[in-house]
Amino acid sequence: MTKKIYIQLFLIFIFLIISLFLFFKYFKKSSFESNSKTNITQTLNTGESLIEDLKYLSVDKTGNEYKIEAKKGNIDKNNPDIIYLENVRAIILLRNSESILIKSNYAKYNIKSFDTLFNDSVSVDYGEHILKSEFLDLSFEKNLVSIYDNVRYLSGISSLRADRAEIDIINNKTKIFMDNPNKKVQIDNIPKNGNN
Repeated sequence: MTKKIYIQLFLIFIFLIISLFLFFKYFKKSSFESNSKTNITQTLNTGESLIEDLKYLSVDKTGNEYKIEAKKGNIDKNNPDIIYLENVRAIILLRNSESILIKSNYAKYNIKSFDTLFNDSVSVDYGEHILKSEFLDLSFEKNLVSIYDNVRYLSGISSLRADRAEIDIINNKTKIFMDNPNKKVQIDNIPKNGNN
């Protein structure tokens, strides 16, 4: 008789262990999942969609790459295709050319068209060339980079000030000009070792 009780107790014990295992494995949510759901709920309740340390990568048909990274991003409430970025860094890797590095404090990024409007302390590094301005409009539909508002260009031998610069991404052609045709682009030579 005691042998029968031991077997029954052993079977009940095994049944409880299996039940507890199944409960914890499939039915109980981990603390990580519940915390993330709480954060999402709080974000939705406040109307903000904040993303931290975000990265996007796109590649076109010809193999050119566009990478954009930001410390923070906020999705537009009215248009979820638009993200407002902070502390932005973007790299355009062209197949048969040097890479273009763009940095700015803020940007407005369209996740469908990849068009980006950079603003506030914009810096463009392209080989030995550096362009600085307050705004940069990158349009992949037009294959055009428009740089405007206090444009400063620096190279190894000269510096330049203008209202606007446009770079054709496909043909690598650059136009630098003033908005007012009566004003002229200011060009200064940078002396190297006293000889130019």
